Amino acid sequence: MCARLCHDLVGPVGGVVNGVEFLAEDGMGDDALQLLADSAARAARRLSFYRLALGAGGNPDERVAAGDLSAALAGYFTDERAGLDVIAWPSDGNVLRAHGGIVLCLAAISAQALLRGGTVTLAWRTTVEGGSVSVVAEGGAMRLPETLVPSIEGRIDPAALDARTVLPFMVSEMAAAVGGRLAVATDWSGADLRRLTITGDLPVFTARAGVSSLERTGETGP
Repeated sequence: MCARLCHDLVGPVGGVVNGVEFLAEDGMGDDALQLLADSAARAARRLSFYRLALGAGGNPDERVAAGDLSAALAGYFTDERAGLDVIAWPSDGNVLRAHGGIVLCLAAISAQALLRGGTVTLAWRTTVEGGSVSVVAEGGAMRLPETLVPSIEGRIDPAALDARTVLPFMVSEMAAAVGGRLAVATDWSGADLRRLTITGDLPVFTARAGVSSLERTGETGP
């Protein structure tokens, strides 16, 4: 996970460093300030996203404003090739933070499958019993690592994880912890992937609903 976070943050932080170096050169002030502003904003967007997506509160029933989650998601896609189309989002003010983290992570995972752009379509619906989420990635050129589907579904050996599959595996752990389950469907045209669909049921979390597979010695998931 550290490798993944560093990968996403090294670009904007490196831009800040370059901006400082430019400031030391004659005639580069305006360009340097713009680089600093852009890089700092990008780093802030990523940090805000990961804070809400992966940050754990002290209370398992902690809630967060749906608007804050929406803003973090929009900020993430500002720096992605893929576009975002949200067709359903919770209308109430606060939602379970655990559910919000799962939704954010699924959107990020789907965006990563779109090599040259495309669209991530997200639908998150909530009820008094819980909620459901559907995330669909569609684009002309898509990449799907062999380990991505088993990672999302919690069927991969944690020892085999790398920077590409750790986030999918983490989101499967997050879903299991609230008693939910994720499923993946793919549509192919010959050797080309055309659509990736991830769906999940998110029950209301009132107590620890399951034990993380990371805590089950010798087990790799369902």
